[in-house]
Amino acid sequence: MNAPTLIIIVVIAILMVFAVRHAYRVFSLKDDCCGGGPKAPKAKKVAAVTVEDTDEANYPFSLDVRVKGMTCEKCVKRVQNVLNAQPGTWATVDLASGTAHILAKSAIDRDAIERAVEDAGYYVSHRD
Repeated sequence: MNAPTLIIIVVIAILMVFAVRHAYRVFSLKDDCCGGGPKAPKAKKVAAVTVEDTDEANYPFSLDVRVKGMTCEKCVKRVQNVLNAQPGTWATVDLASGTAHILAKSAIDRDAIERAVEDAGYYVSHRD
């Protein structure tokens, strides 16, 4: 076996080790595709939030925002929880459209919504 062939084999072996390691971390849930993985220090932990008042008539204000960076249902839950943690809000998030529909009992502070989404590791798009 000549030297260039040996170098190529070693490089392929090293790349395979990293690929297997990454796959293990993702599938064992030690890391994930979402903004909340351990390598994403920007993303804050998001607690599960249950909205008690689900009567739309009690929410006179609404806002739809495009959320970028979501790739799975776990991402949807993170964004939904961070939005529902805002006082007087009830949010639903749709992965297919990348849209968060936010209902509120008082005027909605768009900047606070954007900061909350960014704190969860995602961002609000200002373009459709």
